[in-house]
Amino acid sequence: MISDTCFHRQYLISISILFHIVFLNPLLLVEAQEINTERFNFVAAGDWGCDHEAIRTFSMMKNMEPELYLGLGDYSYEKSLDCWLDIIKSAGNSFKISLGNHDTEGKLLQGYMDEFELEKQYYSFNYLNTHFVALSTELDRSDQVEQLDFVRNDLLRTRLNLNIDWMIIFFHRPFYSASSSEFSSMTKTYHPIFEEFGVDLVLQGHSHNYQRTYPLLFNDERHSKPIISDKEKYHYQHPKGVIFVVAGTGGESIQPLNRKSFLASAHEGYGCLNVEIDGNLMKVEYYSDMYNTIDKFTITKEHQ
Repeated sequence: MISDTCFHRQYLISISILFHIVFLNPLLLVEAQEINTERFNFVAAGDWGCDHEAIRTFSMMKNMEPELYLGLGDYSYEKSLDCWLDIIKSAGNSFKISLGNHDTEGKLLQGYMDEFELEKQYYSFNYLNTHFVALSTELDRSDQVEQLDFVRNDLLRTRLNLNIDWMIIFFHRPFYSASSSEFSSMTKTYHPIFEEFGVDLVLQGHSHNYQRTYPLLFNDERHSKPIISDKEKYHYQHPKGVIFVVAGTGGESIQPLNRKSFLASAHEGYGCLNVEIDGNLMKVEYYSDMYNTIDKFTITKEHQ
């Protein structure tokens, strides 16, 4: 026979367990929901044009149900931006652009600035646990100085933000390329800064193909010969150095590639990037315009 004391003790234990189930489980669910809010995906491509390949690129992007679209420069290739805006209009405010050399000709620049409500050709924003910076490769000398100051201050402020796990930069002309279109004047200025502040991924256009580097360190002695810090091709655990991706594959045309030692993957063909962020894991996948996976890699890092 169970004594009154034992019964009372078991009753209290049962009440305690019930309390935890009823009151603490919702808290755990809320915590899980907060963690899950760090999961999202975005897509990216540059060098579009207004023909059927550009329409196909955007359709493929939209099917990936992204929360953000990143434009890597050079959009309509015409005297007006209207034809390209018609293609991507359903993306609304989720489309973020960087400006290319074809976008700053004549009245086009002000058209893009007005349409995307930009005060400067460079800007930044946070989305969940990720910080994005759009830079311009098309500035005059005085604006270049202002942009450099902006980047230093912006990345310093971001590195101190414990809510940010990832830093992604996007712009048009590539720092390193297998298509003879490297933008060396910005490379020697910005690559060391990206290293210093721990930038994870750099997305670029201008070369009409797909290219993805190994994690790269800046080479002080030979700027065009970056140092490969990790020769693993697909899975990176908090890598040293910056991974640079070119995706000038939005639809305008395709250019040939010359193999470079710093490239982990390359492809001549149309397509787009899909990047998934899930807490401290980043999955990057490049799809051809036939929805085939051409390249993919992951980066894992410790939470700050």
